Amino acid sequence: MILITLCILVAVFALAFAGLRLIAPTIIRTSHKIEAPGIDRMEMVEIGGIQQALYIRGQNADNPIILWVHGGPGNSMMPFLHLYQYEWENDFTVVNWDQRNVGKTYFANDPAAVLQTMSAERVLQDVHEVTAYLKQQFNKEKIILIGHSWGTVLGTMAVQTYPEDYSAYIGIAQTVNMVDNERVGYEKTLEMVKAAGKQKDIKALEAVAPYPPAKYGPSYLAALMTVRTYQSKYGLSINMDLGNIISILATPYYSLSELKNTTIVNPNAIDNQGDVLRFLVEEADIRNYGVDYQVPVYYIMGENDYNSPYLPAKKFFDEIVAPDKQIFFIPDADHLPFLSKKAEFDCILLEEIAPKLAK
Repeated sequence: MILITLCILVAVFALAFAGLRLIAPTIIRTSHKIEAPGIDRMEMVEIGGIQQALYIRGQNADNPIILWVHGGPGNSMMPFLHLYQYEWENDFTVVNWDQRNVGKTYFANDPAAVLQTMSAERVLQDVHEVTAYLKQQFNKEKIILIGHSWGTVLGTMAVQTYPEDYSAYIGIAQTVNMVDNERVGYEKTLEMVKAAGKQKDIKALEAVAPYPPAKYGPSYLAALMTVRTYQSKYGLSINMDLGNIISILATPYYSLSELKNTTIVNPNAIDNQGDVLRFLVEEADIRNYGVDYQVPVYYIMGENDYNSPYLPAKKFFDEIVAPDKQIFFIPDADHLPFLSKKAEFDCILLEEIAPKLAK
């Protein structure tokens, strides 16, 4: 009897999941269809010698262009955009780009061959080429660059190397240096675990000390996954509930196979990032690009984000010299503030920052 009940439950779940994937994407896509003079275009563009995926959406193609540089490395935001982006499309044309060996770009090329090309220099040049393509396509002198997490490192490198390409830089969950981020994040996580009195969790975290490890490798990744596990458990990282997961699975913009090649769904997808990940954890430090910016700089940080803690970002931000700058702090927001505190985030982007960029 128990076996029969279990089989029925599995069948019901399978049918519900099939219905979710068959019906929900169509409903979402249809209800957010964009008409002229807007743009709704998924395309493959040759960037850096390979095909790379761009999804471009906006209610008016004449609006300012945002290039979204996702985090991870390996964590496309394209499958999530239906959860946060639609409201932005009245003011901006938003371009989601799947970086090398991520999501749609992964499947458009030979992943093993692309893996051999993965380097900080190569992905920086990719940003430059994507930017040049967008400027040409939309007849823009400059575009806005938004970076998230790892994308804030890559984005900072881009705006400091090619400032003539950009009208503003917006860093969400800004990373300055991974060593500092991981140290601060670990200390906060251990503090909360000790306060909770969970001896098993305390032992697990203390077992990876000293943290972070000095060198990148399998032991580094194992320690990182341990810390991320407890950061999520104690509300200090990305806090996904069942509703979020169902909404992601309902995405009209990604197949299930493509979802498996984003690190937020499949942590093992980080293996596709090769030397880019080593660069991030061992070498990346935006202080090396100076504090003098030729573009306005805006940081948006979450209070409960200890992947990219506020204090290291604030310390660096205070040193920045720019035509305009402002740092925003969202209470109770996590590493994805545009999801966890969407209303507050939208208010900052659309009511605080957007009017400045329209001047």
